[in-house]
Amino acid sequence: MLAGLLLATTTSCRTKYPPQTVQVADPGPPQRVLPTIRVLDPGMTPRRPLRYRVQPGQVETLYVELVRAQAMEARGQTSQAGLPPVQLEVKMGPASGTREGFIRHPVEIIQVRLSKAADQMSPAQREQVEKSLAPLLQVEGWSEMDVQGRIRRGEFKGADAVPPDLNVMLGNIRSALLTVPFPDEPVGARARWEVERKIQLSGIWVDQVVTYNIVRYREDQLDLQISARQTAEPQQIDIGRVEAYQSSVLGSATVRLSHFTPYSEAEATTQMRVSQPAPMGESELIRIERRTTVKLYPAEEAEEFHEKPKEKPSDPEDAKVVTEPSKQKLKWYTP
Repeated sequence: MLAGLLLATTTSCRTKYPPQTVQVADPGPPQRVLPTIRVLDPGMTPRRPLRYRVQPGQVETLYVELVRAQAMEARGQTSQAGLPPVQLEVKMGPASGTREGFIRHPVEIIQVRLSKAADQMSPAQREQVEKSLAPLLQVEGWSEMDVQGRIRRGEFKGADAVPPDLNVMLGNIRSALLTVPFPDEPVGARARWEVERKIQLSGIWVDQVVTYNIVRYREDQLDLQISARQTAEPQQIDIGRVEAYQSSVLGSATVRLSHFTPYSEAEATTQMRVSQPAPMGESELIRIERRTTVKLYPAEEAEEFHEKPKEKPSDPEDAKVVTEPSKQKLKWYTP
């Protein structure tokens, strides 16, 4: 009788509770580890919390200008190289909200321009520069930040084809100049805080500390002084072993709380020593020093202060053919 009761119970359970299939949505990339934010001086009164207020659907265009000089020493020989002034046009948006309350926006590099200084290069040099810049037009993705300006999640494709030194410059822009992480507590004019985080730049894990100082405080706008320092422990990378790494950045920024795009500029000096295996089994030490100047500004400033070309604007598709200068009808006028 007991065996019959157990059999009946098992049969009943099978009929009443059939196996279920559950569909689970892909959550996407995991959220990033939040940086450590320390207030060094809360500033003058009145004080208030700093928060971004980007509206849903908002689309912005950011211009990024880069200039770089590099010196490299190996085997007692010194070589110099540089990147002529380059301008990237970056589309950000449309903005949308997430269920966590973050601000999400697509990011795409839609134009790459060389300054008129590139006219002084030989055809072979210019072709080499253009080929190194062309992969930038394949970089696109999205980013999510909270109202305090902390990047919570993001995903980009196409960056692997970008030269490592350009990737480092873009990484520094994203982590120090593009968005400013705000502290939890209210702050006022003359406030100072620092943001500490660990980031990866072209395979090198770097400890970064950025200090922000409010110079001027208005209702919807902040004028900031920015300084940053980066250091790295010895570590193995694809091309060898990093023996020493340090970088310092000095700059300024005007942050608009209702916009993604800031007005900012900075100069950076980076020194690095890398050892590589030599044919005879001994390591070869390479010393690299880079000096970089960066400027960021929204498209409306370019329209207001730059001379407008008299000719008809080119087709944006033409601008994407960066390796064919004959199709580059776009002009870049420096202020």
